[in-house]
Amino acid sequence: MLLVLFVMTFGLTSFSLLRVQDEFTQQQQHKRVLGEQQFSQYNQLIENQLRIWVESYAELSLLSEHDSGLSAFKQALSQQIETLHLHLNVDHVWLYADVNEVVFQSSAAIPAAVEQLVQQAFTQQQPQSDILCDHYCVKSLAVPLLLDDGEMAVVAMTTTLVDILFYLNRSLQADVAIVSHQSKDTARPSDIRLLSSSNASLLNDLYYQLPQLLDVSHIASQGLRLEFANRHYFAHMQPLDTRHLKQFHLILIEDITDYVLANQQYQQRIILIALLAFLLLALLTYAITQRLSARLMTLAARLPLLANREFSRFRLDSERQSAFFTDEVDTLNEATLKLSWQLEVLNEQVEQHTQELENIAMYDLLTGLPNRNMLQYQLKKALAALEESPAFVGLLFLDLDQFKKVNDSRGHAIGDQLLIEAAIRLRACIHSADTVCRFGGDEFVIILTKMSHATETNKVAGTVLAAFAEPIMVGEESFQVGTSIGISLTSDSTTPTEDLIRQADLAMYQAKAKGGNSWHHYTAEMYQAFAYRLQLETEVRVALEKGEFSLSLQPQIEVATGRLFGFEALLRWQHPVRGMVPPDDFIGVIENSHLMVPLGYWVIERCFGIARRLADHGYTNLKIAINLSADQFVDPNLCEFLQQQLDRYQLAANQFELELTESTLVKNVSETLASMHLLKAMGFGFSIDDFGTGYSSLSYLKQMPVDTIKIDKSFLFGMLDNHADYQIITSTIAMV
Repeated sequence: MLLVLFVMTFGLTSFSLLRVQDEFTQQQQHKRVLGEQQFSQYNQLIENQLRIWVESYAELSLLSEHDSGLSAFKQALSQQIETLHLHLNVDHVWLYADVNEVVFQSSAAIPAAVEQLVQQAFTQQQPQSDILCDHYCVKSLAVPLLLDDGEMAVVAMTTTLVDILFYLNRSLQADVAIVSHQSKDTARPSDIRLLSSSNASLLNDLYYQLPQLLDVSHIASQGLRLEFANRHYFAHMQPLDTRHLKQFHLILIEDITDYVLANQQYQQRIILIALLAFLLLALLTYAITQRLSARLMTLAARLPLLANREFSRFRLDSERQSAFFTDEVDTLNEATLKLSWQLEVLNEQVEQHTQELENIAMYDLLTGLPNRNMLQYQLKKALAALEESPAFVGLLFLDLDQFKKVNDSRGHAIGDQLLIEAAIRLRACIHSADTVCRFGGDEFVIILTKMSHATETNKVAGTVLAAFAEPIMVGEESFQVGTSIGISLTSDSTTPTEDLIRQADLAMYQAKAKGGNSWHHYTAEMYQAFAYRLQLETEVRVALEKGEFSLSLQPQIEVATGRLFGFEALLRWQHPVRGMVPPDDFIGVIENSHLMVPLGYWVIERCFGIARRLADHGYTNLKIAINLSADQFVDPNLCEFLQQQLDRYQLAANQFELELTESTLVKNVSETLASMHLLKAMGFGFSIDDFGTGYSSLSYLKQMPVDTIKIDKSFLFGMLDNHADYQIITSTIAMV
């Protein structure tokens, strides 16, 4: 409030002072305009006096003479020079009979400006006047006369500006001077010359008060304030003659001392009144707010007790309500007391909910096991303990085998019960000092601490495998679910927890790759293979963008006749650095990166283009075998795309054979059978690739419209040396 009062007081005071200054500026502008008007009037008055005198004297002199020509007027005019100089301050007089003929002159030298006025008077036959300045300033006048004999004459004269300066001094109560300076927008005091003045001594004194550089245009429009001997003056400047190298100005100097003193007194009164008003308002404000502010400060000092949850102490120290009247502070105090009760209840609820949230954040709601957050906490804690007591910390990363099939076939409710039973078995496999966590989905992690030997992880892994060897009962149903275990361990307390988990995860995938229901230790080579796979996946994406993939055609020969039966389109990758990359290295990467479907469509389109070119060269009876991945075969756009390519290239479907592996065929049996019959109806043929390596049921295979069986090469390589392989091949041929 004091700040607002100060700003308001300062603003009003400043506004008043600025208004006084504006009034002074407006007054001086008015005086400048008045001086210009007065100078113009007196200048016109002198001009009229001289013109009237010339015209009147010409009439009188010509009437009194018998000879009324130019010579008579010349004689009469020469006799009046002293009179003109004495009474009208006329310096020089000239009589022109023609523009170039001077019949009378009171001085030998005739200024060029006077000759120019005479020429204008002859030309326009009207009086011409001007103020001319050289070493000093004079009033010049040229009056044309028509004599009785019809001749034209012009009387030119110059008069000083003494009368004008006198009149201005009397009427404006200001000292007057005429000065000259160089023709510039700015001037120095040394450039200024005083030609005439009404108060030479004052002008000389003020001369030394001038600034070092004068802005002539600014002074002409705004004026100039000067100070000398405790007196204040204001100078107005009015241009007289600016046609030469020098400029001539009329200066009006006004004594404004009385006004300045009165203005200073007025300003002092305004400031004093403003200070008194501010002090009175400040005292009044303090008196009004002192009681309220003291009580508010007391309440503010107690409020931190609420932040510190000291609710009882806050209520004990609270101020009692006023006995005489209730004001806003009493209302606020009552509200804070109610707030303290509400905050106390809310604090109890927050503590209860916080405990519940901690359980949710650190424990899995389904199994009751610690979750990932608790895993990180316990693992960091176990690693930190290695600094005090050297030992091993082991990590077992578990993934339930065949859980997805159970979850998809029997529903999520049965799957959840299966996870709960798995958690119970895992708890029974570890000591109290160890921790088992649910990592997510059907993945679990066991933390083993204080191990003196690294082989202890193998014992725990064997115990877990033995526990899951027994069927898990969910209700009345029995499920056989194994587990794949990846093991990582460390004795270094600085090992990052993420690295330990990642290592166990990689080892788990190795165990699952071996068929599951086993355990595998992490090795450095495993990480290198993983890093190589990641790098290869990145390069595969780049290869797809740059078109580094191509197709090679492997001929299919009919053994009995040696006839070329067809071709199998094989995908090849020519790496710019690695060279030709084997398909076994990149096919799996492409399938895992979800790039197989767009790449598969590219392969199909290229095969159709090749078939079209073969047909154009007369090879119409050759088939092209196209390998389809599992994702490609179940894509809903496959049939439509194949039909579009048949229409585009004008080909028959029986010119193509679609190759699928056993794992692709039995992945989704119902969808696979529907797609195969639809494509078979279009005319496409089917073959099973790598037959004998899968686990497909013959009951499924006999329902599929398959045309060709391709026995896996692992049987072919050993059939001449291994009787079992030979029997498998002959049996397969007989079955087909």
